[in-house]
Amino acid sequence: MTTANPPAPGYAGAPAALKEDGGLMHFVRFFFITLLMTILTYVIVGIIWQMIALSKTGRRKRDILMFLIPIWGVIVSVQTGWRYTAKNVYWSVRDDRPSSSLFSGS
Repeated sequence: MTTANPPAPGYAGAPAALKEDGGLMHFVRFFFITLLMTILTYVIVGIIWQMIALSKTGRRKRDILMFLIPIWGVIVSVQTGWRYTAKNVYWSVRDDRPSSSLFSGS
């Protein structure tokens, strides 16, 4: 018999009030932040920023190495950028990796 754990704070299943996050505005934030990260990659700042974004969205900073895998790197990059620009933490949060986003306020 298993017991259900309560959802982590900030998770979509939690009773906390969620901020309104329209699809179009989220896409605009995602597009410009990702574009800025990509441009800054050429001066190393973007790579560090991408590692911080990975860490904030529940992955490890070393996962930046997944970006070198042709198709999987694009998937991880887009997923990280989308989560990083969200107003709410809507994905499942791991116990050992706290999650937040750029606009969540936490």
